[in-house]
Amino acid sequence: MKITTENREFKMRAWDFEKDHEDVIKLLDIVFEKELKSKGLNVKVVFDEFKSILPLMKFLGIFSKNFKHTLDGFVFENKEGEIVASVNISYSLFYWEVAMVATHPDYRRQGLARQLVTAAINHAKELGAKLCVLEVLDINEPAYKLYRNLGFVHYDSLTRQKLEFGKLSAVPPINIPEGYELREFARDKKSNQARYDLDLRVTPDDVQVFHPVDRKKYFKPLLIRMVRPLAKLLLKMKRFDWLIYHGENLVGDVAVYPSRKEGSPHRIYLMIDPTHSEILSEPLLSHCLVILRQNTTNEENTIIEFRTSETNQLGTTRKYGFVDVETMHLLGLKVEE
Repeated sequence: MKITTENREFKMRAWDFEKDHEDVIKLLDIVFEKELKSKGLNVKVVFDEFKSILPLMKFLGIFSKNFKHTLDGFVFENKEGEIVASVNISYSLFYWEVAMVATHPDYRRQGLARQLVTAAINHAKELGAKLCVLEVLDINEPAYKLYRNLGFVHYDSLTRQKLEFGKLSAVPPINIPEGYELREFARDKKSNQARYDLDLRVTPDDVQVFHPVDRKKYFKPLLIRMVRPLAKLLLKMKRFDWLIYHGENLVGDVAVYPSRKEGSPHRIYLMIDPTHSEILSEPLLSHCLVILRQNTTNEENTIIEFRTSETNQLGTTRKYGFVDVETMHLLGLKVEE
């Protein structure tokens, strides 16, 4: 597809990860320089991880839509053949995600992003999509307006925070409150059902109306369950998981993901039942940070994210020295049959 605007000619085509990844990295580094620097994230590290498992993903793509369409996308080239805008559209079990929407500063306000996102949506629709979602920075008003004009609905918001590595040493250990029990994560039907039920309690009703929690998130297909250990081995992933019980009721699900290499931040995941959040937020965060301190030497930032409405958890992280990096609005588009 070719278009001409302001005496400039552009060509849209499907992107080829193996061929285009280096040029897309350069584009993303320019477009998202501030955001990447604030988190301590290196796009090349992320893309190199994809490269390391690409042969496996191609093979699994023969059998599974989930692997086949992870790296779909489109780019615009100028007449010199340089990539000046990009979009990624990937399948994730029960929805499609639009990401890496980027236009080089020299080529903005020419409708390239609109056409790329439209192409991504149409691509997903042809493959049976029911829902497309994306994230947009809260202060990026032009992009927000574009997505709303394309029919996307703003259904939730996330706040991402970071803790600089040097501040891990000051985190005091705090005991889990009496009456609660921290158990190592066991991936079985009973715990998966409990985690699904917990997610239902955690997710606000107005979010559920638009983007309900899907059981597939916790009861994944056999192929994905089989390949998970191999992917972790290839990516050299370490992960520490716990479930928190009050009696026999699951009230929390936490995980720590230590950094694998420079340019890849540590990550913490917390999901706490709202009725137990006030008492559990601080001891669980302390537990995760102490475990991270004991199991890494990589001097990277620690990234954590919460639903912006989760004031208990946000207050606790700020108390421990986390600073807000960005707030992302979550937008979704119900694709018509």
